Amino acid sequence: DRRNYFAFLMYLFLSAMFGIVFSNSLMWLFFFWEITTVCSFLLIGYRDDKASRDSAFKALNMNLVGGVVFAFGIIYLYATTHTLELDKLIRLDKGLVLLPAVCFAFAGLVKSAQFPFSSWLTDAMVAPTPVSTLLHSSTMVKAGVYLILRVAPVLHNTVADQMLTLIGGVSFLVTALIAISQSNAKKVLAYSTISNLGLIVACAGVNTDAAIWSALLLIIFHAVAKSLLFLCSGSVIYGCHHEQEMPKMGGLRKKMPITAYTMLIAVIAISGLAI
Repeated sequence: DRRNYFAFLMYLFLSAMFGIVFSNSLMWLFFFWEITTVCSFLLIGYRDDKASRDSAFKALNMNLVGGVVFAFGIIYLYATTHTLELDKLIRLDKGLVLLPAVCFAFAGLVKSAQFPFSSWLTDAMVAPTPVSTLLHSSTMVKAGVYLILRVAPVLHNTVADQMLTLIGGVSFLVTALIAISQSNAKKVLAYSTISNLGLIVACAGVNTDAAIWSALLLIIFHAVAKSLLFLCSGSVIYGCHHEQEMPKMGGLRKKMPITAYTMLIAVIAISGLAI
């Protein structure tokens, strides 16, 4: 029974997410950023079987690549401008801050599991459903798009803007098509998460006021609706004796009416019909 260990990691992760959101210093942001990476690694591997360990190390390795690029961006920024405040980037010479901003955006793409780094998120679905709910729908992956939106003003009217639009658009379309072809309940949610994050990244690449506001609203609505869907799917999987294949989950309205109607609300919300 490792529930105390599990709860400690979850609360540590939540604390690190607060640190990411409230940090203006890039050094502190990077510190909390890496805490989320370590917590994610430990939580994905929580069951301690081969599949969990392989998925955990895959997530760790990919996110460490993003972390190294993030660290390089911080070092380069300090060497050229002697500043580490995130809000000052837009007021500095664009020629000096463009490369660090691209590095931060790259780290954000890895963290939000955008193409070609999408596989770590889908493999992470071996983790317990509360981990998928918290880390991989509403918080950790959102840290990536949050950072991209923070540096988006620096990337305005650059090739990096166009690349963000392309990467986000490809991730959105391809993973949406993959999602509708899946039969595993948690993988459907994982691919649709990557798809929605791709739409947010594409909005950041378009980089107009309306697009940025749309991205912010998408972050909020997706976090709430997808968390609800993940929790409901965990309840259904548990109620169906740990069965994750959707064709074998028929008759949920009669077996689990409250969960079925709650899932319907979440589906409507994430479809945009509730807006």
